[in-house]
Amino acid sequence: MLNKSLLLLFVLCSTAPASLFAQALPDLRQIRWGMPRPQVREAEPQKPTSVRRDKLVYSRIPLNDRTVGLEYDFNGDSLLSATYYYYATVSVTKADVLAAFSEFEGQLTEKYGPGKPIKTGDGRQINWLTPRTQITLAVGNVDRGWSTEIVYLCRVCGGGPPAVTSWKARKEIRDF
Repeated sequence: MLNKSLLLLFVLCSTAPASLFAQALPDLRQIRWGMPRPQVREAEPQKPTSVRRDKLVYSRIPLNDRTVGLEYDFNGDSLLSATYYYYATVSVTKADVLAAFSEFEGQLTEKYGPGKPIKTGDGRQINWLTPRTQITLAVGNVDRGWSTEIVYLCRVCGGGPPAVTSWKARKEIRDF
């Protein structure tokens, strides 16, 4: 009887960290923080463009009638962050990048409420916090030219604040 009690206690204690990530709703797209790489790949409808030890990269993801890149970053085999990126190219102008920033800002504000703006040189950055995620929308002239990026960073990974499962976005907007 004692062995069964110890086994039960061990099972309960070993599953406690997983409860930090337990929630019914996805954090972004159809994924949740802490998901292993195979589950993230399964949640995406297309194959990744690049697979590295700590990254999954998708190069042609539709977002708001635009084609953007998407990169998932892992800590070991646990999802830590995701980044949408939209760079100026031969077919994408600075005006397109700035328009994308404005569209994304509107949708993120609609979903999460007003963010905290930060002026950085000739660029702009806006931050939002949810109980589980830090969202950063940035636009600026970087190494490759003008770009807009949306970075979603896990706040509950690696001993962050406790998960709040009762929080809900103001409005559900697909892929944001």
